[in-house]
Amino acid sequence: MSKVPPVMDPETLSTAFTLLFRQGRSPPSCPAPDDMDLLNRIRDAVPAVSPSVCREALIRVRRLSFDAAEIGAGFHDGQYGEGESARAAALAELEERNAGFSEAEYRTAFSVGLMWAGL
Repeated sequence: MSKVPPVMDPETLSTAFTLLFRQGRSPPSCPAPDDMDLLNRIRDAVPAVSPSVCREALIRVRRLSFDAAEIGAGFHDGQYGEGESARAAALAELEERNAGFSEAEYRTAFSVGLMWAGL
């Protein structure tokens, strides 16, 4: 049974997601983009939110990025089966492991995870 994560500010989480997945498309094992730089950019984008909320958003998005790469690799290896049902199963696992993102963000994370897994 998984632990339910604390409620996250959706704007902060979305900001962190956008910075990592849309502007910093490097594999999660790559040192760039730098976490401190990302944290500062999140704080600049949502200045009304506490630094701890920004840090938690970055942690969640980083976890999503690692899971997206792992699930993408499993998808490439056929661990989820074939066809659309395999894609749906992989997306469902990504969502189960990482609560709080939008459907569009899960689809983007999965697509980027497939790209990272193919490197």
